[in-house]
Amino acid sequence: MMRAFHALPLLAAIALAACEKDPAAEGDLAAGDVDAAIADNGIMPLPGEYSTRESLVELDAPGMTEGSIADMRAAFNEGAEDPHLYCVTEETTREQWLSDMVEADCTLSSFNAEGTELTGVMACSSDESFDGRVEIGGRSAEEGSNLTMTYAFPTAAGEGTVRLQVVAEKTGDSCG
Repeated sequence: MMRAFHALPLLAAIALAACEKDPAAEGDLAAGDVDAAIADNGIMPLPGEYSTRESLVELDAPGMTEGSIADMRAAFNEGAEDPHLYCVTEETTREQWLSDMVEADCTLSSFNAEGTELTGVMACSSDESFDGRVEIGGRSAEEGSNLTMTYAFPTAAGEGTVRLQVVAEKTGDSCG
């Protein structure tokens, strides 16, 4: 069974901060606004169970107090202590792999993978994780990945950014 994504407390706080957002900003996050441009000649992880470690690289939230930002960082760090497990099978697609990694329903709107290098943009939908536009980049290998995920979100005072480093490692050949 999967546990809630480590960024859940951070993303919940962001959602509360965004309550006073400009309704026009909603359109910036719509998945259907970008025609899919997919070029996938990259390496997919081998089937098995994977564990991720996340670290907060950047948190910028215009309009939020330093105290609120410090609380959000602390909540993220506390949640990041627990491992997040997910499964890759022979049938797992690139979208399913990324969705399982962030525990959201994600659709790639642009993606380019060549060998171990990958970049892309996906629109994710979740009540507990990423909900909106997420940029990804990094490396993927047969038994792990090292990705940077950048999530932009509206705040009352402008656009905020959360950037996470997500490192996944294969922990077993079968899923538990």
